[in-house]
Amino acid sequence: MTGSTDNRYTLPTRKEIIDVCSPKEDTNVLKYEVDGARPVFIKFGYNLRGEAETQKYLHEQSVRDPNAPRLPAVYDFFEVGPIGLQQGFMVMEYIEAPTVEHWLEKEPDMAGLLYDKVAEAVRWLLNCPLPAEPRFGPVGQGPARHMVFAESIAPLEFDSIDAVQRYFNKALGRFPKRAAITEGIDFSGEEICFYHSDIRPSNFHYDPETQKVTIVDLEDVGIGPKSFASYPFHMEHDVDPEFHRAIAARIGYQRTKSIDGMDVAFGFLQMCSDPTLGTLYPPPCG
Repeated sequence: MTGSTDNRYTLPTRKEIIDVCSPKEDTNVLKYEVDGARPVFIKFGYNLRGEAETQKYLHEQSVRDPNAPRLPAVYDFFEVGPIGLQQGFMVMEYIEAPTVEHWLEKEPDMAGLLYDKVAEAVRWLLNCPLPAEPRFGPVGQGPARHMVFAESIAPLEFDSIDAVQRYFNKALGRFPKRAAITEGIDFSGEEICFYHSDIRPSNFHYDPETQKVTIVDLEDVGIGPKSFASYPFHMEHDVDPEFHRAIAARIGYQRTKSIDGMDVAFGFLQMCSDPTLGTLYPPPCG
């Protein structure tokens, strides 16, 4: 997968990308500069194709909308290695502006402005037009990533919203006493939209000159029923709780009927991420 850009002729070769990333054992991202060219940002690791396709799609949508936040252009994406163990390399636009985390630390008086700007950016993403044939999870392919799943990644690729609903209701059934106080999980009448389940200040950059926010690290962005978009705004977060509460208050998403059930299912899914969940004799967790 490649993307068009005015610095496409000065990108590092794929061999150069692999060579520079190979020694890095303590990180999966780096800034890379080719002599005389603008720097690029490289992210590498496993299960990156879905993130790359999602970022490419959202970037294309953003450049058509003057009111949209910025999303880094994806210049190239490729994978190496045997099927099932492929490592991906995503080469993208490098964002010069500091992160919102930086501004909150250095200029705390800007907090209200930054919360407003980030909320505008997140609202745009949640309401972004969907691709022609939306699927649950990232654009293109790959398992969904969302905070409700164990380690924030679905244990399988769901082929329909009905399959997602069955999966959660089967997890809910593992807690019959707690499940009895909920109405169950029903996504059938919900709007399908983009969600973002990792809203933290380090995932947004702010340029005071343009007053534009850039959304980065789209690993936990995907498409699903509106409950998946609303769920993160109604959960307590250990990381940057004040920031998250401020964004949630500005977004104003209502608590859907399915969120209580998802919260109960969450308890089981964190202990046992089982792709055979709900079969007659599922394998034991652990």
